[in-house]
This record gives sequence, C-alpha cells and structure tokens, in this order.
Amino acid sequence: MIELDPKNLFRRLAGEIPKILHPHVLIVGSLAAAYHYRSQLKTRAVNTKDADLIVHPAGDVGSCRKIAEKLLKQGWTRTDKCYPMSRPKPTKDLRVIRLNPPKSRDFFVEILGLPKKTQKDLVVWVPVRLSDGWYVIGCYRFMAVTSLGRLRSAEGLEYASPSAMSLANLLAHSELGQQRMSERIGGQSILRSAKDLGRVLALAWLEGREGTAEWVAAWRRMLKGCFPSKWRTLVKGVGSGLRALLDNRVVLEEARITTEVGLLNRLNVTTEMLRVTGERLLVDVISSLEGS
Repeated sequence: MIELDPKNLFRRLAGEIPKILHPHVLIVGSLAAAYHYRSQLKTRAVNTKDADLIVHPAGDVGSCRKIAEKLLKQGWTRTDKCYPMSRPKPTKDLRVIRLNPPKSRDFFVEILGLPKKTQKDLVVWVPVRLSDGWYVIGCYRFMAVTSLGRLRSAEGLEYASPSAMSLANLLAHSELGQQRMSERIGGQSILRSAKDLGRVLALAWLEGREGTAEWVAAWRRMLKGCFPSKWRTLVKGVGSGLRALLDNRVVLEEARITTEVGLLNRLNVTTEMLRVTGERLLVDVISSLEGS
C-alpha cells in the first residue's frame, strides 16, 4: 500500500471524472473514511491502493460503461489484472474494472455497481461491455445502505458516510467465516471479516462516543429504506459478527493489524482500545437497534 493525501485524491478524481457523471459516482471505503476524518488525521496520509467508486442508481450499467470509457480516453490505464474477455459468460472469468490514473500507478479506481433492492445474494456480478470486450461489475448487497445519507466533498464528489460504511460491514459479516484476504496485510494472512469489522472499529474510534450515539437513528432509516421487508430480520444479526470478533483474541489482533496498516496508521491505537470501542458500540448503538 502507498500513503496518499485523501484531499488531493478527491481533487484528482473530481478533475478526471467528467462533471456530467459526478451525480452518478459515490466514493466508499478507506478513501472516503480518510477524507471525512481528515481533521482528526491531520497531516497523515491514507494508507491505501484503491479508490472504490459505486455507480448509482441501482442497475445503471450504462453509467459504469461511460465512466470507464471516459477515463480510458483520458489516459487512464488498466491494471495488470484488468483485461477484456471476448464473451460475457462465464461471469466468473470476467475481470473487474480497475484503472490506474494517467502516468501513475500510485492507486487504482475500482468501479462497483449499486445493488437493486431485490438482490438477495451477498454479491452479484454484472457483465458490462467496453469497447475492447467484456468485464464485470460487482454489486454488493449491503453496500446499498451507503446510498442513503450521502455526504458531499468540497471538491464536488459524493462519498458514503462513516455510519453507512460501518453498517454495511456489520451486515456483511454476521459471522467471522473462513474467507481470507488474497493479499497479506502487515505480513500476515488476514480473515476478510477481521479487515471489514476492523474498519467498523476504526470508524467508531475516529467518530467518538458522542458521534456514534447518533448512528442508531441513521441505521434504522437505512435498514428500513433499503430492506423494507427484511430489516427486522437483519437487525437481529447486525451485532453477531462484532461480538464474535471481540470474543476471539486472535481475530481481534488481526483486525488491529489492518487498522494499523490502514486508517489508523501511526495513531498508536492498541488492541485493548479497539476492544473498548467495540464494546461501547455494542452497548450504545447495536443493542438499541436490536431492541427496535
């Protein structure tokens, strides 16, 4: 990973993405979080290699195509693992759209799709055809909540709120599971759930206890808005993965490693500090939500 200035990255993206397409773009992930908390992080850069862009509204494959084609015409280049296929099937063989900025490999943009309300699978892969062949767009079911309560940067791009990103990660990991990251983090093989739930703890730590207290109402609105017929069922499991993480010393340490390498880089946040943050989140926010 490379340390990058989040404000400068937002400025670069705002300049590179045509303004007519700005209303269709939502920045999520570590870049969005680092931008939102830039005051707390002060002069610290974000330790990342990717900028995740969700294209909305749901099912808007046309805008995904337009954004990718426009960036390519402006000098952006495909990453080494991003190349076309001649046919749209099998979907598992298609490559996600990841593009490096002109004359730089400091970071890449990955284009994602906003899931439809009817989506039941955790992730749906949607084929999209560019001028040179077929690629695929990932639509992650619980990322739907990031489309509500969007925030706008000074550079004119929208980004997901920390509360929405936290909820999306909690919903995606109602249990720890066995899936591990394809790349080592901090020299270790890390559970995917440890990374994503570690992001929840990092966001809650940066937000502070007074700020996270306001997440209860926001989460309730997001759940009802995105999953009107399923929200009560989803609420029951929203804290399950986090509880499992806090009860597992090994996985909690993996989560700390990901925060130290990533969003909380050089802030000296210990495992015990993350544990306390998680326990407070359970008491102040999740328990209140589960009682809805």
